[in-house]
Amino acid sequence: MPKLKQWLSLAAILLAAAIGALWARHAWVRSEILVATDDAYVRGRVVAVASRVPGTVLTLRVVENQAVKAGDLIATLDPRDFDALEARAQGSLAEAQAAQGLNRAQIAQAQAQVKAAESQKALAGLEARRLRALVDAEAIPRQKYDQVVTALEVATAQGEAAGKQVAALEGALAVSAGKADQARAGLAQARLQRSYCAILAPCDGVVSRKLLEPGMVVAPGQPLLALVPLDAAELWVEANVKETQLRQVRPGQRVTLKADLDPGASFQGVVESLAAGTGSAFSLLPPENATGNWVKVVQRVPVRIRLVPGPSATRLRVGMSVSAVIDTRS
Repeated sequence: MPKLKQWLSLAAILLAAAIGALWARHAWVRSEILVATDDAYVRGRVVAVASRVPGTVLTLRVVENQAVKAGDLIATLDPRDFDALEARAQGSLAEAQAAQGLNRAQIAQAQAQVKAAESQKALAGLEARRLRALVDAEAIPRQKYDQVVTALEVATAQGEAAGKQVAALEGALAVSAGKADQARAGLAQARLQRSYCAILAPCDGVVSRKLLEPGMVVAPGQPLLALVPLDAAELWVEANVKETQLRQVRPGQRVTLKADLDPGASFQGVVESLAAGTGSAFSLLPPENATGNWVKVVQRVPVRIRLVPGPSATRLRVGMSVSAVIDTRS
């Protein structure tokens, strides 16, 4: 009986040692194949919404944590100043177009004068040629011939003057056309500025950090609220992995993620890229290692993980803590 107890104790010890060895081997293999970290957080785009024009807020159509779609109306600004600018631009355009019409009428009148002068010149030339023969034959007084020659010269001068007037008026028409184009551009700019009185959502997302209230006077570029897209395609996980674990980590490897929101549920991801430097390299106050009291510290490198769309991923929010396990075999 005592020998049996000894054999049983020895068997239990050997079994425990074997189990410990198997567990140690499994842990070692797991540590070599699976890279795990709890230093991981959900990241996403935070789109700041700002006004492009100054004005007073008339209406506000959203509340904090409200989901909106791209193009939804968020708020409206008082448009009266921009309505006045648009009316002024329309008046400038009407004035420029009226000037163009006047110049075209003047050009038509000058061109008619050119044709009349040419007709008078042709008639005077014909009369001068006919009287020239009579003057040579001394059938008529030379005075009458001189009058016809003078009329020919006057018609020629009138035609030249009318032609120069047409050229001058065409130049004035070109100036008026330029002013009209400038007025159209001004009107388009005024209408564009007027359209900015309606503040629209630039993308799908959830309203956050709302600083906007009715009656508030806003300035161009002033942040009014933030939109956070929560679609899985717009979110990613930033896992800070120790540099000693990065030897086999490559883009494209599968990642199993668990959020503190629901530790029992897991969702999938894919390694998208590795950062160009450690977290401390891009910090506001990077550590100074050229000192006498330097202590070696294992650095962490941010690894960007793309989320695979799924039911669990829809509950994630920016900034949540998650744990990540990278399968380096994949």
